[in-house]
Amino acid sequence: MFHDLNIPVLATPGSAQAAQEQLETRKRVELLVHLGYQAVAYNYEITGKMPNNHVNPITKLDLPGVNLKQYSRLTLVVDDISQNYGLNTGNPAISSYDIIAVQPTNEKLFQAACGTFEVDIISLDMSARLPFYLKHSTVGLAVERGIYFELCYGAAIRDATARRNLISNAQSLIRVTRGKNIILSSQAMRAMELRGPYDIVNFGTLLGLNQATAKDCLSSHCRGVVIHAETRRNTTRAVISVDPVSSLTETEQWKLGNKRKKLSDSKGAVLRKKAKEPSNT
Repeated sequence: MFHDLNIPVLATPGSAQAAQEQLETRKRVELLVHLGYQAVAYNYEITGKMPNNHVNPITKLDLPGVNLKQYSRLTLVVDDISQNYGLNTGNPAISSYDIIAVQPTNEKLFQAACGTFEVDIISLDMSARLPFYLKHSTVGLAVERGIYFELCYGAAIRDATARRNLISNAQSLIRVTRGKNIILSSQAMRAMELRGPYDIVNFGTLLGLNQATAKDCLSSHCRGVVIHAETRRNTTRAVISVDPVSSLTETEQWKLGNKRKKLSDSKGAVLRKKAKEPSNT
């Protein structure tokens, strides 16, 4: 299953550009389906601190008859370490998105993103010269935590200088990660910037990946991002998952132990009390 986890969404609902943006998004998604992709993530980007009253503006498309998985994604371009405080599932604005990505702008924030930020993707602006060196020890922290690094090819199609920077930066990232935990996305602003999955696999080999790993960067690695996101949302620090008692089936009631008898006794007491109450009729 091929994924494109970065389809930018720019206009917010209710704005004058919303209808045109929705039409352009539909064109991109329909072309992705035609090219053979089976999953897509709509990416909304915020630079700086997230507003307290932020509402997820992403509307997933109605595509009858199309087998396409659609996800909402938030990318935070961080320039202050204090922005980490809102990156948790207790923040309703954060939990309203399926996937959370962060784009650090300096080395200190990159180290924090790899080591402590509760995110699924670290996305660097590979179209420009990076302001810091990528180190194996730092990147390894993110790999151990199941976080993925994103390489976007859209900028390379739009500009020759961006293409040179992307190739150079991507080769550095691939060298320090040894090809692990990398995803390839489009970040396409228009439909004409999209490419088929096997074209991107060939592009990945140009960056230094072997063909099998390049294919994984569009498929199994992206699936890993989705699983990591589900785990982050549904567990406490990806360790403990909590479900309500009401979700247990009859065959799972044994998990309650002694509480089961107490619940049954209290339920029976309520029923007996109701039976003793005189009828109003």
